[in-house]
Amino acid sequence: MRNRILILLLLVAVVWAGLLVERTRVGALPAIRPLSEFFAWPMDDISKEDVLAARYWTMVDENGRELLITGRRIHVNDEFITGDNRLYRVVRISNRTAHSRFVREIGAVFSEQRESIFVAWLDRLGFGGYPAQPAAENEGMEPSPAPRGLIGIYHTHNAEAYIPSDGDAFVVPKGGIHGVGRVFAENLEEKGVRVVFDQTLHLPHDRGAYRRSRATTERLLAKGPDVVFDVHRDAAPRHVYATQIGGDWVTQVKFVVGRQNPNMHVTRQFALDLKRLSDQVHPNLVKGIFMARGNYNQDLTPFNLLLEVGAHTNSREAAKDGIALFADAVALYFYGPEGERLAPAPGAMQEVGNRSALRSILFLLGATAAIVIGFILLNTGRFNRLQTTLDPWLGKARSRIEQGDRYLLPWQEKIRNGSLTVKDKLQNTFSRLRNK
Repeated sequence: MRNRILILLLLVAVVWAGLLVERTRVGALPAIRPLSEFFAWPMDDISKEDVLAARYWTMVDENGRELLITGRRIHVNDEFITGDNRLYRVVRISNRTAHSRFVREIGAVFSEQRESIFVAWLDRLGFGGYPAQPAAENEGMEPSPAPRGLIGIYHTHNAEAYIPSDGDAFVVPKGGIHGVGRVFAENLEEKGVRVVFDQTLHLPHDRGAYRRSRATTERLLAKGPDVVFDVHRDAAPRHVYATQIGGDWVTQVKFVVGRQNPNMHVTRQFALDLKRLSDQVHPNLVKGIFMARGNYNQDLTPFNLLLEVGAHTNSREAAKDGIALFADAVALYFYGPEGERLAPAPGAMQEVGNRSALRSILFLLGATAAIVIGFILLNTGRFNRLQTTLDPWLGKARSRIEQGDRYLLPWQEKIRNGSLTVKDKLQNTFSRLRNK
């Protein structure tokens, strides 16, 4: 009987492995699809009836203070980084109220002395070259015309609309969200950025919308963009997203990062970087970062960010004004000041920085793997004694890990550039292999 069960499990594993392997649309190498992808098509938004009846989801802190109201379902272990960079994690759900606890402040800069000690420690481990010096202090750099790159924009939920302007929360086939996406594209193009605005329809607004928009995402990625944005609007009372910037009322923009994809940590770090820059350019424009259960096709690339531009109760005009301001931050983040950027002078050695960034990525991946393996071992019965022995040490380690974001601050740009460099090199290698 036992042997039959083992054989049955083996057959199931073989079949499952066959389902996981598929040919990529770009290139000829096989790609392993993450297990989470098969469960990554939840109906994450509340129904149209709930939207019209104002039955939203609310996240509160330990004192019952409102942190977030949204039309996106909230689950235990979802996280939210507020506009003032405070991280909260959901610990329980009661009806449509998500009770969360404060975890830590994100992005607190540590002291210069502590930074120098940490950098010296990295040097001893062979991860030298950090942190990057401010652009003004870099030698061998000179202004050069900015390659304005390419940005992709699309809408998974095409029917999303704004009641004050469109008359309904959902307009088929194209709601007001398409007008917001168009303004986003036009403002980027005014800054010299090349944009591919894909308005492919993925109707209806149901569980399969993200599965249908996956093909659109892949088609955009085949063009080699620096980033793609999936532009949505939320469902919430008007005051949740309404804010005043420069004397004008606009809607805020919220980032959504899927927790069920292998790129989650990189996408989250990218979202943090972009928020920090946006906070400097247009304070209070970014409402926060919601780490939600789901995939949102972000497993295809770390630089695929879901945007919530206002809610259905805001006007489409206010949402357009908000996304126009956000375009300023996006263009500056990826391409520097309009018309110029700091580029290495002829003969400068860029490869050194790229290798350093790659080492950082490998270091982070190794640390993550070690944590996962340790978690598995310590939750196995035969290691109870070891777990008891290591518990005090693990408590301190968890505390250090919780503070990990602050250690990444000096190296975020190198990590981002390094990951882009690795992606480009792989794509070039695949192209050469196909042409042979």
